[in-house]
Amino acid sequence: MNKRVFVSGMLFFWLVMTGAAAIAQDDQDEIFKACKDLPRGPWCYQEAVEQLNQPELCENILKYWPKADGVHGWCYYQLAMKNRDCKLCERIHKGDIKKMCRLDVCK
Repeated sequence: MNKRVFVSGMLFFWLVMTGAAAIAQDDQDEIFKACKDLPRGPWCYQEAVEQLNQPELCENILKYWPKADGVHGWCYYQLAMKNRDCKLCERIHKGDIKKMCRLDVCK
């Protein structure tokens, strides 16, 4: 019985900590806070990421808007062009944008 109570307590503690970590992580993304309620939310996010020149944030577009693979690709494309970094083209999921990126950046 004590083992069951202990395991249940640990499971509850793990669930609380995991939930708190997920909430804390979302609260840290100021760009998402500013863009999430806008009709052009994914594009707002992409434009902010481009201004900050932080390609790693492009991945968050799919995290917050799973169907926005075109915006995700455009985010990487714009930063690849801006930084002349062919490696960023490989992160693009959408085929036509990836092809355009390779043609324009990886010359």
